[in-house]
Order: sequence, then C-alpha cells, then structure tokens
Amino acid sequence: MVLKPAVSAAFALLDGRSVLFSEATQKIYELDQVGAFIWCKLAQGASLECVHQELGQQGIDEHAARQFTRQAMNIWIDRGLLDLDWRMPANCTFSAVLGRRKISVRAANSNLLQQLISLFCVPDYSGGEDDMAIEAMVLDDQVFFRGNDASIHRCEAGALAPTIKAHITERLIRSDRWVFAFHAASLATCGMGLLLCGQPGAGKSTLTLQLVDAGFQYAGDDVALIGPDGTICGIPFALTLKEGSWELLSRLYGDWKDVTHCRSDGAQVRYLPIPDAHNGCLSASWIIFLNRVASGSVELTALDQLDSMKRLIESAFAADGRMSQAGFFALKRIVAGARSFQLTYCESAEARGLLMDLCNGKA
Repeated sequence: MVLKPAVSAAFALLDGRSVLFSEATQKIYELDQVGAFIWCKLAQGASLECVHQELGQQGIDEHAARQFTRQAMNIWIDRGLLDLDWRMPANCTFSAVLGRRKISVRAANSNLLQQLISLFCVPDYSGGEDDMAIEAMVLDDQVFFRGNDASIHRCEAGALAPTIKAHITERLIRSDRWVFAFHAASLATCGMGLLLCGQPGAGKSTLTLQLVDAGFQYAGDDVALIGPDGTICGIPFALTLKEGSWELLSRLYGDWKDVTHCRSDGAQVRYLPIPDAHNGCLSASWIIFLNRVASGSVELTALDQLDSMKRLIESAFAADGRMSQAGFFALKRIVAGARSFQLTYCESAEARGLLMDLCNGKA
C-alpha cells in the first residue's frame, strides 16, 4: 500500500455528512460524495488505479476521475491527513558530500535515482552517519519527496532534480555553521580562491565552465556559504547549464548529453558533474562582480573595499533574513584578503582569457 490515512486523521459521519478530523491541526474537513468515496477506498488499501476504475463504474470518465483523485490526494497530503508508505529498495541509494555535509539519497526505483545522482560531483563511500537524507517516490505521475523534517513535498517528474537541489541548498544555508551566503560561483587555482558574483543570468555557470576547461578546480556554481571566520565553502552540485550554454558544452565535451530538467522558473537546464570538485573551505584571493553586456570588449575595473562590501551585502542572504554583526565582520575579512574587480564582458571566452591573466599575475 502506497497511500494510507495518517495516524492523526480520523474519518466520521455527522448527520450523514462525511468529515475528516486532524488531531495534528485540530481541524475538521468536510468531504463531498466523491471525496468520501476516494478516502474510504484508500483507507481500505486500494491502489489509485483501482479508485479510478471504480469511479468510472459510477459514470465518471477517466480524465475526471484522475483529476478528482489527484486533487484530493494532494490536498490531504499537504494537510497531513494522508501519508505515504516510504519503504525503499535497499539497492537504490546514493551518498554525496556538499558543504561539508553528508547527503544520502534514496529512491523508489533506479530511474528516479539516476536523475538525482546527476546532481552531485562528490560521492561519499565512507558509510558514516548521514547529516541529511532525501527519499523520493513516483505516484500518479508526480514525484513526492521528504527530508529530515518528514514534511512531504511534491513536484512534476521533470522538475525533480532542480527541486531537490533547491531543497538541499536551503537547508545548508540554514545550518548554524554558516553566518550568511551569497550568489557566487567558487573556483580554486594554485590553492587560491576565485569568486564569480552575480545574480541568476549574470553568466556565472557559463564562465565557470570555461574556467574549469582552463584547469581551475570547481567548487560550486551558484551559492557560496560563509563561516564566521571568513572562510568560504562552495556547494559543489553538478554544474547547472541553461540552454544558451549547451552549444559550448557540446564543443568542450563532445557527445556528452544529459536529461533536460525543468526548473520552477521555467528554465530548461542540464547538469554536468565535475570530477575532482573542491569540497571544503577556501579563502578568496579574487572577487569578481560580473557585468554581462550585449556588445563591447572585455574589461576589468578595480574596486575598493567599501564598494566591494556594499555589493556583497546587497546580494547576501541569511537564514533569518538579516546579516548579523558576525556576518559583517566575516565579510570584512573576506574583502580585506582579496582583490575585487568588476568584469564587464560580452563573450565568455574573452572573459576567461582575462581572468586567467589576472590569476597568473599578468593583468
């Protein structure tokens, strides 16, 4: 049985009207006739297909039966009235390391697991205790997943990997070991850290792909976590590439292809796991603020510490929504130990060349 009433939910008839009582929320929900039928069938252990067939026998066409059932099922799960049977196959598991945390992924089948494995660069074979666990299953063409908090989340199958990535990232940011985070790609060269800062769409991932091809070590392409001592920890998910980068990806990696995933903002993305990704803390030697333009030559403009601080604070975010004094002084340490520049560019290949010169002491 995949679906079952939650232990805190009770069904009853009051003056012939069907109701559900939630002990957890202390609320009563009234069911219409179709809803009551669906609930009772699920409570008896019927599958969704069986429910659809029996609704059909009552004169409801298949499309409407599926629509009614899905709507009711989603509402009941969201309200904690309906639970899922989370028994997982023993061979559909995978562990990885992100932000110095061990992440364990369990899936209901191998196809689902492969979608999730494509998210990670750094597998973990230590067998130690998990810091975070994710479980996922498919039900009625939707994917349901839960984390350590046991809350059940859902998304369409094509959006699973981006949704899981966002879920894990949020929980890493909320960890008490980080004082804040900001949007930045993280790379390392010769033991020194390079941050590419910019909001989504600034070209962080495409430029990161160029620099990885040039020999830089990858540490993350989206969010950098900041410790109270000013150390920086990237989150080395697989490099996320939007459609505009796929041609470059094909040139650099030949026939490499991956499943296309759909993010919540509608963007189509593919994931490229980077071998030997950096999975630890680093110190920033260069902070680069990306300014992508439609045309023109590539240019680096030096920024003073105050300008760099202001820009970083504007893009920073913390678990409680505020930057603390500890966060401010951590940021001060970062800026004081790095050289900051604005990089104005049109073509990522030209930007790559200039950044390589900078890191090699030639610019």
